[in-house]
Parts: sequence; C-alpha cells; structure tokens
Amino acid sequence: PGAIRNICKAMELSVGDFKLVLELRAGEDYSESWKKDLKPIAINKDFIIAPSWWTEPLAADKNAKVLRLDPGSAFGSGHHPTTYMCLKALSDLSLEANHPASILDLGAGSAVLALASALMFPQGRFAAIDNDPETSFAAKSNLALNNLADKIEHQIASIEEIDGPFDLIVANLTRNTLVALAKQMALKTKTPGKLILSGLIEEQVADVVKAFGALGFHPVRHLSMAEWSALLLSNAAHAGSKPVKELVEEPRWEDDQDPAQDEPNGDASGADDTGDAGDTGRRDALKSKSLSSSSEPGQ
Repeated sequence: PGAIRNICKAMELSVGDFKLVLELRAGEDYSESWKKDLKPIAINKDFIIAPSWWTEPLAADKNAKVLRLDPGSAFGSGHHPTTYMCLKALSDLSLEANHPASILDLGAGSAVLALASALMFPQGRFAAIDNDPETSFAAKSNLALNNLADKIEHQIASIEEIDGPFDLIVANLTRNTLVALAKQMALKTKTPGKLILSGLIEEQVADVVKAFGALGFHPVRHLSMAEWSALLLSNAAHAGSKPVKELVEEPRWEDDQDPAQDEPNGDASGADDTGDAGDTGRRDALKSKSLSSSSEPGQ
C-alpha cells in the first residue's frame, strides 16, 4: 500500500484509481523474470539500445551505434514513452547542423539519456545527476559497460551543485518537479539554449509551458505518445507560432526484423503501463523525489 501511495503521489493520481492484486508464483525469480520482455529498441536506423544480456544479432549495419544498458533498480531502459520521446528528440537534434556542446541529464536514473547523448554528440561535455543514491550503482555500471565513465560526469547531487551552464538540459521528471526546478534549470542553461522536458501527461503541458515561458523559454516541439507528452523548449529569440503536436509511434522490435530497415518514430504503448517492462514501476517511484535541495510544492 505504501508503494502504491508513493506511485500515485508521483504521478498525481488518486489511490482510488488502482486495484492492487498481489500474486506470488512458486519457483519464479522476480529479480530476473522482468528481463524476458525487455527487448532492444531502434531509436533510428543508426542507433540501437539493447539490454546488456541480449545476445542475438542487433543490426545488419556494422556502423550502427549500440548502447548496452542494464537499468537495475534505477529508472531508464529507454522503453517507457517518457524516456523514448527524450531519445527521439535527442536523435532529431543530432541531425541538425549545430550540435549542443554541453548536455546535462537531470534526474539521470540509469543514465540512459546521458549515455545516448554522449554517443550521438561525441564531441560534447556531459553530466548526469540524480538525488537518489540508489541509482548510483546502475548509472556507474552502465557508464563502465559502454566505456564512457571518463566522458560523463556522474554525481548524486542537486541541480544547484552542478557546474553549468549547459547548451541542453534533458529532464524526464514530473510536472511538479519540473515547475519547482524551472528557475534553477533556466540559470543552468546557456543563451541560446534548449530544454527537453518529459514525464508529463497531456493536461499538464500547459502548466509547464507557462512556468518556463515566464523565464524566457518557448516551445519548439510538442511530442505526444498516448497520454504522455514531451517538450523541446528554447530560450532563443522566437517569432514563430505554437508548435503542432507531433504523434510519436510505438517502437517495435520483432525477432525477425532488421532495425536498420524500419526507423520507428516513437512509443505509444506506455499509457497502460505495458510500454516498458522494466521502467514503469521504477519511474513512478523514483521520480517522485525532487532533484532540488529545496522541498517541492505539493509533494
């Protein structure tokens, strides 16, 4: 019951929305059984995220970059819609002429977004922070697994403690946490600079746009996957109109599919908590915590 209350608090839902059923199955190792449904995903035709234990062939293109990941007890395998939309936004930025030279993964969890950034923008400076010490082992293990421990600065710290500013901050959190950290995020962002914000359900987008709009940021993109939304914001001079909502498709990985042949546009599967076998529960519990040293309003 306590875990359910924490999840509801993090996602700003009512406990009455859930019916808890506990079923124990003899002979099943739950610490390992969740892995069987976690398959690789192709972010684009040249970039694949695969579980560290996956042994089957991944891509026909030998030049494709492969990020190996074991989320452990931390949130972040890349499958959950909130994480996947961040990865898609990063992927799209990698196609632009001007790449961000410094990137902060705020609320890093497994460090999947920092790791992906380091592979997509190899010439940059990267930092990953989280305020939950329990995520440290998974994050540092993944940095070592991908030979990026020397490339990414990882800390258990609040945003106030990290040296900035950054060209890009990626934050997959919750509405209340994003709003509470808006001023600190603005201070840690260069001008011109960008923010990728995720972890929002559709009706929360306006609140986040308003909070960051008061600090000089405007929405450039609005990604949508089922009931989830992600935003790309910029503090550069703006004369454009409100961005059209972009629907993102569900990532697919069929055993007989060559990921280099079919580039998915996203993940629409997370609304019913089936979009990420490893992420959903961890995300709800871990992201309930503020990443600032100050208390978060309403939490």
